[in-house]
Amino acid sequence: MAISTEEDEFLKRILTLLDCARPYESLTQSDSKQWQVQPGSALAGDDAKTDPYQVSHNAWNALSVAVDHLHCFRSTFAGDPQDNSVSITLHTHGQYSLLRGAFENSARAVWMLSPAQRLVRIQRRLCMQAGEHKNSDRMALLLQQQPKRALDVRMQQLTDLVVKAGTDPASAKKALKPATYSEIVREAGATTPMGASQAEAVWSSCSSLAHGDVYGTLNILERSVVEAQGRVNLMQITSSPMVLFWATDRTVAMMRRGFDLFKERATCHR
Repeated sequence: MAISTEEDEFLKRILTLLDCARPYESLTQSDSKQWQVQPGSALAGDDAKTDPYQVSHNAWNALSVAVDHLHCFRSTFAGDPQDNSVSITLHTHGQYSLLRGAFENSARAVWMLSPAQRLVRIQRRLCMQAGEHKNSDRMALLLQQQPKRALDVRMQQLTDLVVKAGTDPASAKKALKPATYSEIVREAGATTPMGASQAEAVWSSCSSLAHGDVYGTLNILERSVVEAQGRVNLMQITSSPMVLFWATDRTVAMMRRGFDLFKERATCHR
C-alpha cells in the first residue's frame, strides 16, 4: 500500500496521540494507588451508598480495560523504534475492534462519573450491575453452572440500595434498567467537545468493522476496483490513515476525560 504525504502525516499524528496516552498505562498497570479515593470525596460518598458495588471500582475497571485495548492497538500499529524510524502496520478491521474497546470503556467511565447529582451516579452504577447479574446468569446457563445466589435475591439487593440512596420505590425498576452502549456513548460524548452524535459515530463505525459489517467496510475503509465481473466489482480494501486518526483522536479524548473525572471525583475538595 503506497502512502501519500498527507496519509503519512496522519500516521505520525496517530503515533503522537498514542505517545501522549502512554502515561495512563503506568496508572493502571502498576501499583500507582491512583484508584484509591480520598475520604470526604464525592466517590467516597458514592461508594458508601453502593457497597459492595462501588462506583469507583467499576469506573476504574472500565478505564483499565480501555487502556489495555489502547495499549494493544499501539502494539499492532507501531513497532519498536530502530535507526530513528518506526515501522507502521495498518489492519483493515482488527485495529478498529481495539479502538472500540478503548472508546466504549472510556465512555462508560465518563457516563458513570459525569453527573453532578450523586443519585444519578449511583443509579447508573447499579443499573450496570443489574445487567451484569442478568448476563452472568445467561453465561452460567450456557456453562451448565448454578449461580451462588438466585437472581431475584441479587436484584432485590440492588433495589434496596437504589431506594435507600433516594430513588422513589415506584421508579426503582426503571432506574435499574440496564443502559445500552449506544445510550452510554451518546451521553458520555455530550459531556465532551465531540458531542453526542460524533461519539456515537466513532463507536458505531468501530463496531461495524469489529462485526465485519459490509456497510461499515464500504463507508469507512478505502477501496479500489480490481476487476469488474458483470454487476459485481471485486474490490481491494485498505485502511484509511485519516479515519484511523479520527477514531484514535476521539478515543484518547474520551479516555482523558474519564481519567480527569475520576481524579476530580476521588479528591476531597474540602
